Amino acid sequence: MWKRERPAPVDLEHVLSEAPVLPPPAVRPVAPRPAPLVEVPAERSFAGRGSTLGATLRFKGDLVADEDLVIQGQVEGSILHSRSLTIGAQGRVRGDIRARRIIVEGSVDGNLYALESVSLRPGATVHGDLFAAGVAIDDGARLTGRIDMDNAPTVPTVSVAVADSPDPGARELSAPEADTLLTGS
Repeated sequence: MWKRERPAPVDLEHVLSEAPVLPPPAVRPVAPRPAPLVEVPAERSFAGRGSTLGATLRFKGDLVADEDLVIQGQVEGSILHSRSLTIGAQGRVRGDIRARRIIVEGSVDGNLYALESVSLRPGATVHGDLFAAGVAIDDGARLTGRIDMDNAPTVPTVSVAVADSPDPGARELSAPEADTLLTGS
């Protein structure tokens, strides 16, 4: 019914030898990149410092982490953190924070409990008490609360279970355990 015709074989050498020679593409100069609107000094750059919760993120609930963290968005709830925690200039936290080191550049409405230190950078606003062995308050930072350096807390190590985690010691916290760690009671 249908007869399929076979095309004649193509001689690639013959086709390539008769192909027209095209001139090389013209090289266009690349325009320089525009300068960034805001430059961040190298010592305050967040690149490579762990995870970042972006400025458009809104998180409600208790946050538990075991890696360096920068918060640029809004968090409503307690934070339990076993490493360095930075509340960026755009960051807003409503709740108590427990961490090894806390750096505030944005605003916090809650108590800060740090094993090592709390640092309030210019533009920081904190409404709550500070409990830490070391406290630094830069010019331009505002604190409404008290500072207690004698009763610095201890921050427990946090292990969070992750599927296929390379850390065999990681375990999932039960609700009572997590609640005890977050509230400190």
